Amino acid sequence: MEDNGWIGQDEIKNSGMLLDRMASGRMAVYVKKFEIFQKEMYNSTLLSDCVPVIMDLITCDLDVDKVLGQTLLRSLVQMVVSSEKVVQEMSAVWKTDVLMKDLLRVMRVHVMTQYKHYQLYTHNMIAVMKCLARVTKNSKAKEYEYIQTTHMVGNDSCTVLDVLLKPMQYLVNMNKIFNDLDCMLLDNDDTNYIGEIKRYLTQVFNKIQSKLDLMSDIIDEIVKRYENRCQKKISDGKKWLKIKEKFNNIFTTAVVTPCSFTVKLYLNYYFPSEQQFEEYLNAAGKNNKCIVLRKFNAK
Repeated sequence: MEDNGWIGQDEIKNSGMLLDRMASGRMAVYVKKFEIFQKEMYNSTLLSDCVPVIMDLITCDLDVDKVLGQTLLRSLVQMVVSSEKVVQEMSAVWKTDVLMKDLLRVMRVHVMTQYKHYQLYTHNMIAVMKCLARVTKNSKAKEYEYIQTTHMVGNDSCTVLDVLLKPMQYLVNMNKIFNDLDCMLLDNDDTNYIGEIKRYLTQVFNKIQSKLDLMSDIIDEIVKRYENRCQKKISDGKKWLKIKEKFNNIFTTAVVTPCSFTVKLYLNYYFPSEQQFEEYLNAAGKNNKCIVLRKFNAK
């Protein structure tokens, strides 16, 4: 049975273009609301794609505490479930009223009941990032894999580091959108909703900002070490080319050139002309043939 709460991507695209053209004054509020709708739809797909990548990482590649890994995955799955649920609710709001008068009411409940899972994810991700930093430091192969190998997440090609950061990036982006809305012309209900949302997000970021900063430092360390190794590899390659060139010059000078000179000197002394040299070769060939025949007849 088809779920009428969902709407198609074409409908969203067409409505978005319409609202972009109408964006002025109070209409800018509805454009921003539609942006929230689009962001949440994208986030729902993105989180679903992140789950298997992160699950493989913490259960197979990294020596992460089992309880910590289970807690982190539960947070991630809960984010997926809650995001899909709020998208359905916003779709129903959009079907009822294209200007989405009740969207901030729906988002207020979502933010204040479900963003705690993003907060917990961020808290637990620090231990994962530290473990990842240790692995990349000790294994060049793993370092290359985590920085260069990509996975399809949403419509983007993302590395493991990108995938791990997606939930936090979503929080930061949504916080910016709510701040933008707070500067616009809202009705009384929306003003109250956005006020509660912003106060709650302020509390969330007060708790996780230090962890976001630490995570940024860990990622910088991983990337800089990788870049230094790449640069060293290039330098080592250049050094090896110079060494090979030096050995080649030594070999040519000490072996090839003297031997060539000695051979030429020997040939010129015993065989002043090319004709004499050919006669010698023919005679040597006949002698070898006679020797072979004598040995064969003796048998």
